[in-house]
Amino acid sequence: MTKTSNISRRRRSALSDGSADYAAKRAELIRIAARLFKEQGLRSTRLVDIAREAGLDRATVYYYVGSKEELFQETVEGVLDANMAIAEALIADESLKAIDRLHAIFVVLMESYEENYPATFVYIQEQMHQVGAEETAWAQEIMKKTRVFDQMLLNFILGAIDEGDLRSDIPPRLVENALFGMLNWTHRWFVPGRGMTGKQVAEAFWSIFTNGMLTSAGAAPRAICAECASGR
Repeated sequence: MTKTSNISRRRRSALSDGSADYAAKRAELIRIAARLFKEQGLRSTRLVDIAREAGLDRATVYYYVGSKEELFQETVEGVLDANMAIAEALIADESLKAIDRLHAIFVVLMESYEENYPATFVYIQEQMHQVGAEETAWAQEIMKKTRVFDQMLLNFILGAIDEGDLRSDIPPRLVENALFGMLNWTHRWFVPGRGMTGKQVAEAFWSIFTNGMLTSAGAAPRAICAECASGR
């Protein structure tokens, strides 16, 4: 039996046994990996970097995880399922208008980013470059779920348009990109505990989206200079 297969066997056995100490060290590695993936990118982060941060040698890390890719999967697994379950519950609540469902899931998503920091931000950063290009069963399943969730969000928008709460003169997909793009871009600057909470950020964005930023004075018609109008 090779050394690699022996380590794999021991890892499977430890996962099956469910030791509290083993689970705690594995969770620590996942947290460290998520941070390094966010700071350095998935491709630039090496397993030896994660081991060094955890105070372990590379061989010992293999006792807890099989690969860097496994750590990446662990950083995002479950978060998408949880958000989809909330969206499904909102759909099932017939007392809600579509605009209420849209508002609720918008806030939930930002709170999820905060609660699961930086795991979900790692997925936002990497999904187009890494997950979308993979052909593994896990990657394909995640992309399938992502598309289903995206359609849920789009349906909330379509419902709000049909009910007259959102404008119908703007393409629904553009509305979705504008609204949820605000949340997705927070991976560049949002850090829990520094300034506004996730809920406060979401509510501020929602206010800008639904009410705009212009005051009544700012909304007054303004003369456009001739050069501006001509594009010069």
